[in-house]
Amino acid sequence: MHAAPTDPRAAIPIPIPWGDGPPMALSPPSRWPEPEVILPDLSGPIADYPSALRAALDAPEGPLGRLETLVGPGTSVAIVVDDPSRWTPVREALPIVLDRLRSAGVSEDRISISVGVGRHHAVDDEAMRRRVGDAIASSFRCFSPPVDDRSQYEDLGETADGIPVLVFRPVAQADLRILIGSVLPHLQAGFGGGYKLIFPGTSHRSTLGAIHRVGLGGDTGGLLGSTADANPMRRAIREAAAKLGPCASISHVLGPPGLVFRVATGHPDAVQDVLSAEVARRYRAPVSAPADVVVAGNAPWPGDPMQSFKVLLNHRAGCRPGGILVGLFWTDPGEIDRSFPLPALRAIAAGGAVGGAIMRRGLAAADRMARASGSAASFMVRWARELVVDRDVLVFAPPLRDRIGPRLGPIRLFSDEEDLWRVASLLLDAQGVSAPIVRVFPSGGLTYCPSPGVAGP
Repeated sequence: MHAAPTDPRAAIPIPIPWGDGPPMALSPPSRWPEPEVILPDLSGPIADYPSALRAALDAPEGPLGRLETLVGPGTSVAIVVDDPSRWTPVREALPIVLDRLRSAGVSEDRISISVGVGRHHAVDDEAMRRRVGDAIASSFRCFSPPVDDRSQYEDLGETADGIPVLVFRPVAQADLRILIGSVLPHLQAGFGGGYKLIFPGTSHRSTLGAIHRVGLGGDTGGLLGSTADANPMRRAIREAAAKLGPCASISHVLGPPGLVFRVATGHPDAVQDVLSAEVARRYRAPVSAPADVVVAGNAPWPGDPMQSFKVLLNHRAGCRPGGILVGLFWTDPGEIDRSFPLPALRAIAAGGAVGGAIMRRGLAAADRMARASGSAASFMVRWARELVVDRDVLVFAPPLRDRIGPRLGPIRLFSDEEDLWRVASLLLDAQGVSAPIVRVFPSGGLTYCPSPGVAGP
């Protein structure tokens, strides 16, 4: 084993946001060259959010007028908010929006609130109260759409490309839909937010699956950070949204929980374009030569380890083929199975190293079969294939490792940082790499590395 000269700067721990507690002190091997640390631009947060939201409501983006001009006595309104895996200031926004609706003559019994859960866990009463506030949960009809109960959905036909448009009935039948969410980098839609709160947020599973399958014919990494006009999933969402009546968006550019950098309101397309450009300015990584090792923390994602794998996909383009992706996943023990059932995780883990090798070889075939069968999980299989086939994936997530063991298929799980770096060093030594290029993204839930050639805003 050949050691590179020790760089004393590399021995200085790198602070990684770690839940609500003190940062994790990341210490890559001191014999490696100094890592490059890529931080998001967190400058200029909004100091007075209520005032900023009111100002945005008074000056909407695009062809849509102010909320007060879109409603009146007798108007039915469906408010759709993003689910608890996002940290949008829903509780702060709702009272201001509801006051505007009341002032325009909309009665409480004509207003519903739905959470755009998509395929995530349903939001129970306790979680609903945390999301919208006790007073609002007690006064308004609040829903967590049952993704598989077709009887709860309005069939609005199909798009020109054959995507079924089944929308949760309170949302589909309202005179106006108000979408409260945030814009963040998204693996398939380029950027999340906007109409995505309905498609797939409040759509039946058949619509959800069809929407997510759009664009899976090639490299899904090529969609991350792309403009709405160039993104096939976003175009499909817009076509589905055309089956609905009017929609208004209230969307945000977020930092860590508690920080909002911008809020915009108005037509969903106009808001999406404005905020996507802001996200790209703050969070897109500079163009650099691919690294040997990319390290990404899951902050500020709230402790769901399966959702956290998105941070590795968001930074995959920054790592060379054959390189190593390291995930630092702060994990809330109560969130381990929010996105994927724990028994299924344990079943995958039970295969050990042999099962991992078989899965790695078989993921391409599984991808083909999932797409051919029309499975709603096909997009997850594609992500798994693109994540682990061309690179080694090492994840530091002690609670997850404690629950399921040292492997999740081809992915190795760690509860000891020194052990992780030992394995990473052995993998690089086997390739003859003694002085690796290392790039660290402490807040990987915000930053992203688009594939070369992606047309971003």
